[in-house]
Amino acid sequence: MTAIFRNLALAATLAALAGPGFAADPALGKAKARQCSVCHGKDGIGKDPEVPNLAGQSAFYLEKALKDFREGARQDRRMSLIAKPLSDEDIANLAAWFASFKITVEVPQ
Repeated sequence: MTAIFRNLALAATLAALAGPGFAADPALGKAKARQCSVCHGKDGIGKDPEVPNLAGQSAFYLEKALKDFREGARQDRRMSLIAKPLSDEDIANLAAWFASFKITVEVPQ
């Protein structure tokens, strides 16, 4: 029984380490995000209704989206060009930066 729990703990630890955002540096992401601010705003909130908000999105979602743009699985004339030169580290750092934003929601009355 102990071996099962030990294996489960090891598997959970490895999954956490392999997940998006591991060893990501939000400060490096902030510096890299200057190019994102043109469309997505300095605060990660898109100013154009066709531009999605990045602030508060999960790092997992942002990493997947950027990698999909970079690899051509997802297409957008601007994002495909912007994501192409990004390294996995750049993407993780950007995702960590935008995921670090705290978003609040007000439920309409």
